[in-house]
Amino acid sequence: MTGAEFTQTLLNALMLASVYVLMASGFTLIYSIMHIVNFAHGEIYMLGAFAVYYFSMEYHLNFFLALVLAILVVGVLGILLERVLFLPMQQAHLPQVILSLGLAMALQGIASVAFGAGDKPVDGPFDTVLRFGGAAISMERLIIIPISVAIMIALFAFVKWTRTGQAMRAVAQDSDAAALQGIDVAFISCLAFGVGCALASAAGALIAPVFYVNPFMGGSVIMKAFIIICLGGMGSISGAAVGGLILGFVDSFGATLFGNSVANIIGFALLIIILLVRPQGLFGR
Repeated sequence: MTGAEFTQTLLNALMLASVYVLMASGFTLIYSIMHIVNFAHGEIYMLGAFAVYYFSMEYHLNFFLALVLAILVVGVLGILLERVLFLPMQQAHLPQVILSLGLAMALQGIASVAFGAGDKPVDGPFDTVLRFGGAAISMERLIIIPISVAIMIALFAFVKWTRTGQAMRAVAQDSDAAALQGIDVAFISCLAFGVGCALASAAGALIAPVFYVNPFMGGSVIMKAFIIICLGGMGSISGAAVGGLILGFVDSFGATLFGNSVANIIGFALLIIILLVRPQGLFGR
């Protein structure tokens, strides 16, 4: 691998890792509060991509405004889904998981009918190509990294320093004890689901200008989210961030050196090894 190829692969790894971290952080936030594996998370990611497509391409809004609107709209949709579908079976975790599977299939089918099954391109905010050490990368790829970092810093600050974030941490540790302290567990669950969906929407919206948007784009990404939260530790946002970085580098360098198929095998092999050595993941308890 030449120096230019290494630089190119490194930048692509950071871009992929940024998207993976956003996706997995939303996934693990929902799991840590509600204790369900949300199989519809990939379709929420897909809806975020379609939202930015319609806001920017159909309604001709500025891409960054379209990004903010996509995050807000899908976040509100997540709150509605939690209130209407998941809240009535709040204590029945297995039915919630089955419900999320049905929701994933329903959202994919609805998107296919409403948006069409074909690929849709999204124009990025920039058409500039930057060069680093002989490597060339488009600005639309590079901009994903600082935006994702800013969103994750805001998430960590929210969870660590706000009263609502501290309530989320309390519910994640022991929902019954949190309820005895006066915390509204139902409200926290609703908020966590909305924030988790907003993070998935941000990931989908940011990646939309890089790849085509279609109703089936969430299928592969949800598998990546599974690998990441198992690597980092179920319910750990810090673990999701580290796991996303690891998988982003594995996918990018593995694809460059060995091809996409081998890169996927390496990712799953790494997951198996870590679970054999440390079943709770890197940051799990």
